[in-house]
Amino acid sequence: MIELLKMFALVVLQNASFTLVSRARNSNSLPFHAVASILSNGIWLLVIRHVVNNFDNWKMMLVYLVGSVFGSLIMHHISMKYFEKK
Repeated sequence: MIELLKMFALVVLQNASFTLVSRARNSNSLPFHAVASILSNGIWLLVIRHVVNNFDNWKMMLVYLVGSVFGSLIMHHISMKYFEKK
């Protein structure tokens, strides 16, 4: 169960940071884009390590799918509400 929660948290963070970097590309701030890129790529490496080690585990892959959708949606909401209004 701990491994599933760990995968969920990593995937939420990875997809949230991926969404953030995607939205940062449309901003006028290079530092914002740089920080978002570092987060996205750094967390991606951690996620890939987990995926490779658990590729044959269907529960882990389901958690990956749910976490990725949740992470993208939550960061999209946060970006629209807080970052892009400034």
